[in-house]
Amino acid sequence: MNPTSSGLEQSEIDAIQVSELTSTYESLLKYHDICLHEGIIEQDVEIFCDVGDNVEEGIVNLIYENNIKKLIIGAAADSRYSEGMVNITSRKAKYVSSHAPHCCKIWLVCNGNLIQTREGRFDLEGSSHSSSESLASLHDLDSALIPYEDVVRAEPDSESHALSSSPEDQSARGSAATYYEEQRRRLEIEELKRELEQHDKMNREREEALSSSFGVTQMLYSEEVRRRREAEEELNRARAEIKDMKRVQKELEEQLYIDCPRRLDMAEKERDEAIKKTEELLRNLYMEKGESSSDSPSSASQWSVSNEPPPYFICPISKEIMQNPHVAADGYTYEANEFKIWLSHGGEKSPMTNLRLENHNLTPNLALRSAINEWLQQHPYFFDLP
Repeated sequence: MNPTSSGLEQSEIDAIQVSELTSTYESLLKYHDICLHEGIIEQDVEIFCDVGDNVEEGIVNLIYENNIKKLIIGAAADSRYSEGMVNITSRKAKYVSSHAPHCCKIWLVCNGNLIQTREGRFDLEGSSHSSSESLASLHDLDSALIPYEDVVRAEPDSESHALSSSPEDQSARGSAATYYEEQRRRLEIEELKRELEQHDKMNREREEALSSSFGVTQMLYSEEVRRRREAEEELNRARAEIKDMKRVQKELEEQLYIDCPRRLDMAEKERDEAIKKTEELLRNLYMEKGESSSDSPSSASQWSVSNEPPPYFICPISKEIMQNPHVAADGYTYEANEFKIWLSHGGEKSPMTNLRLENHNLTPNLALRSAINEWLQQHPYFFDLP
């Protein structure tokens, strides 16, 4: 795949190849885990991926290099499997079955079913030498054998005819043919090795490019982690500030709740004293004018100044003088029934501050109730006023 033939950018081609290579290694790791699950020692399990143009030659070369004695290979694509299938349709499977060494037993399978078996055998019974050792031994026999070309080119006289027709000559020709066949295979293997070296070089370059891309990805990931950490730290600081603000607000509310009754008592005392002084001044004023007791300020109009109840006697909800004053959670005093009606109609906030009430508890304001009762006793005509 190249930019000219595919119409893609080189970066896109590299990304596709990296994706395919990653998928291949994931499959190999699954096979690795299957082997371990079946009880194979981990040191005996090795996975290998070779990128090449000629896959079948690469497989044959690996068989020779690693002296593989048993091989399982697909006979066809799984999608092409049919019941009673006996023929091999895979080009790679045909090539490997024909060119693999005879000592390698091959199982050809498709879709989990065994299609054919190529039994392995040894040309020299009981021999465990590698293919390179066999080539060396054949090379040593070279001096003792009659070259195959010389036998073919010999003049057909009676002597040579007799020589070639003898069993010894026939054995020599067979050995020479075997030798040259092995030599041909050796040359093919050397060519394959050169191709593999080129493929290994390409693999290393790809791995270096992959490592470089991984380095960039790692840098971007580290930068993202740093930003998230800073954002979390900023969020934690904001939460701590909000928590401190709530704590301070709660302390202020508690202090206000404590100071409110005390301040209310002081205000009531000041009010009572002011009322007494006002009434006393009014009596003295009328006495100085010489008015009779019948003309004294006994009517509501004459006592209009002192007849007005103090503002803190008035319920903020009903705007009327309270008879059963209670302190709510916001620190203000309300008529108990009026405040309960306010809550029953969905009033979750304070009627005075418009802030959410922490609770719906009511505390009797005994001092204020006593002051109201005392004031009403001094002004029995209050509720009769228009």
